[in-house]
Amino acid sequence: MIESFPPGLAVKCSGDVSNPDDIERMVKAVLSFGNEINVLVNCAGVSSAGSITDVEIEEWKNTIEVNLFGPFLLMRAVIPHMIKAGGGSVINISSLASIRCIPKSSAYCASKAALNMLTQQAALDYGSYKIRCNSICPGFVYTDITEGHFGKLAEKIGTDMETLVFNAFKEVPLRHPAAADEISGICSFLASDDSSYMTGTVIPVDGGTAIVDVFPTGLKRAMAELQRGS
Repeated sequence: MIESFPPGLAVKCSGDVSNPDDIERMVKAVLSFGNEINVLVNCAGVSSAGSITDVEIEEWKNTIEVNLFGPFLLMRAVIPHMIKAGGGSVINISSLASIRCIPKSSAYCASKAALNMLTQQAALDYGSYKIRCNSICPGFVYTDITEGHFGKLAEKIGTDMETLVFNAFKEVPLRHPAAADEISGICSFLASDDSSYMTGTVIPVDGGTAIVDVFPTGLKRAMAELQRGS
């Protein structure tokens, strides 16, 4: 067991969140730092494409297992330790796709919507133990994965990625996709005592995307305009 913690210490423990054996190993690794767990952030996730009639069965299963079964397993493993510690905060990274649909994304949207309900169920069942559970619903977040996706789209229509992103988001109120730290800051807030009276909430963090109908239709419009201009 580590008796003292250098500032900013982080230790990586890789695993598959849909594998109960890996969950047990990860939880043991965390407990080795002080035999207590106060915060859980469920942020592992996968995307998938396909409407109900054309999504591959295995892709559907994998999406549900990672996006929903994984958080369930981690909450199941961690909540007893939070009860023992006298409380804690569970933060589930959901998606704007949990509260409004994305075309041909049946597995992803269903998994994230179910995660919101699992969040609220945990908030109800464990509030008496001073355990809070909230969902964050990001809009489009600029990551290595989305950079690759946008890069391929840009190449397909003969433009650069920055131009495509600018045009796709120019009608979103904040005019840009989120950076990762714009989501992690909300996690820090929900993990802290500053949010001590918040539980069961589903929080969009989307630059205002949810209040206007611009994305993904905005992306299609931007692609069409850029193609016409090329």
